[in-house]
Amino acid sequence: MMFKSEGFKGNEEDYYAASNSLLDHVLRARTGIPISLSVVFAAVCRRVGVVLDAIGLPGHFLLGIKGSAGIFVDVFHHGTLLDLAQCQAITRSYGIPWSDEMVTPVPVSEVWARQVRNLLNCFQKKGDLAQSIRLQALLSSRHTRRAVLRPGTEAGGLLAAGTDAGPDLQRLLSLVLQMGQ
Repeated sequence: MMFKSEGFKGNEEDYYAASNSLLDHVLRARTGIPISLSVVFAAVCRRVGVVLDAIGLPGHFLLGIKGSAGIFVDVFHHGTLLDLAQCQAITRSYGIPWSDEMVTPVPVSEVWARQVRNLLNCFQKKGDLAQSIRLQALLSSRHTRRAVLRPGTEAGGLLAAGTDAGPDLQRLLSLVLQMGQ
């Protein structure tokens, strides 16, 4: 449904656009990068009772099917199902030696941090120093990291309490936190 009916797809043409990491933009444009599409897909699946694991391979983000003994969903490539050998090939394509820990599920706090690091990379590539500094501060904020780990934390209150993240980042954090609830 997400890929055929609704038209969600990976944004290969403008991969490093910041909008690919902002979930409200991803929902509107129906394009994104692996992690943002995975967050959306996992949230939709969770609403129908299917819980997926977040898998943070180096250089690519997947979802793991709980209890499947090594079946993964590549949401960036239209929900293609992958096995462990295909995950190993992806990792090796980046010149990184394989480790079985690479398919260990990552917590929601790491999904959020990785999305913010992706945004930071986008703004650094554009030379946007102001946004880069804001994102660096957000990543290094001890208060923010602790709150992300606490279920039920309100994103708006969290960011207003200690970090000026701006409305786009507040929406990103809010949506990622909802994924983990």
